[in-house]
Amino acid sequence: MKRQSDRKILKFIHTAAALSGAGLIAASLLGAPFTVTATELGMENRTPYLLAMQALTGQVLQPSEQAVISTWQWTESSRVAAKDRQTAVSSEDAENEYANLAIAHVTNYVNIRSLPSTDGEVLGKIYNGAVADVLETAGENGEWFHVKSGSVEGYIKAEFFIYGADAAAVVDDYVTRYAVVKADRLNVRESADVSAKRIGYLDQGEKAKLLEDNGEWLQVSYAGNKKGYVAAEYVTIAEEFVYAKSIEEEKAELEALRAQQKRKEASETHAPENTQVVAPVTTYSTNSELRSQIVEYAKQFLGNKYVMGGNSLTNGTDCSGFTSLIYADFGYSISRTPAGQLSSAGRSIDYSEIQPGDIVCYGKGSCSHVALYIGDGQIIHEANSRKGVVIYNADYDNILGVKNVID
Repeated sequence: MKRQSDRKILKFIHTAAALSGAGLIAASLLGAPFTVTATELGMENRTPYLLAMQALTGQVLQPSEQAVISTWQWTESSRVAAKDRQTAVSSEDAENEYANLAIAHVTNYVNIRSLPSTDGEVLGKIYNGAVADVLETAGENGEWFHVKSGSVEGYIKAEFFIYGADAAAVVDDYVTRYAVVKADRLNVRESADVSAKRIGYLDQGEKAKLLEDNGEWLQVSYAGNKKGYVAAEYVTIAEEFVYAKSIEEEKAELEALRAQQKRKEASETHAPENTQVVAPVTTYSTNSELRSQIVEYAKQFLGNKYVMGGNSLTNGTDCSGFTSLIYADFGYSISRTPAGQLSSAGRSIDYSEIQPGDIVCYGKGSCSHVALYIGDGQIIHEANSRKGVVIYNADYDNILGVKNVID
């Protein structure tokens, strides 16, 4: 005997399949076997239903020989197969994030060209350790990669990259750390002492590559190849991936470098240090309000694109970039990589203690993906290059840990 509730659900599936495919989720709720005919559903056009059920079960479904009546048997094995198929898709979403990751492995740099040939025009350079997203292979034997790195898109020989799973395994080693100035103006000194000679300065928002953390003083790279020291209390530490550089970007960098080199000639009288730090304006009085603001802020970026190694919430970033940049805008400095966030961001808590704003870490064995918990069993995250910033159920994939950064 056919259950009336199942018949209602199946009618819903038919309608949803014809409109949006959302009925596939409802179909997985069906349990006992039963048979339904196209006539009973009043289906004049059976194609949407066939396609929807086929997508759900992974089986090729054929209508009967009758022109109007089609019959399908929805069995327990079909339901299990459908569930497994949905699980596989969810796992694919998480695991594929780094599938096309490539890291330049060269002595200094290689050129990015307009064609998969050394005859192609040079569009930019990719330096050792820079990350890229592989769009496709090219050349007669697939020996070239068509890549996008930062603003540069072009071709580079595949031999110059660590790629795919190998790249994902070492990606934490290729994060560059910077000291970002939060004071109005900060002196860069010759040694780690407030009385040491000044070799230049950095203005608010400017950054210098971090070479060594000595506690109260940080050794940084300044004006190209010079080493200097800045007071740690006036900077925040940011982690970023390095991109390829276009010809125009290289020119702009050289101009900025020349301007920085001239600063050593400016006396402290004409360009005095000003270590005043303006505290960010806050509109929350409790951690609960802060968490709500973090969630609402993150939701502004729904639909934005995914960019491997990206450093912009607006123009694109990846999963760990999304969480670290969200927190950075609220004054928190956390790791730039999934594994780094699992190991060092805030404190570890049980999933039963999770609150909006906490970071959920996913993976099998090691952390390969992170997301921001937004409440009601849901997360917001940079899923992958196909989906960008989306909202998922928090339990869509294997959870390795939960990190409370706030309290």
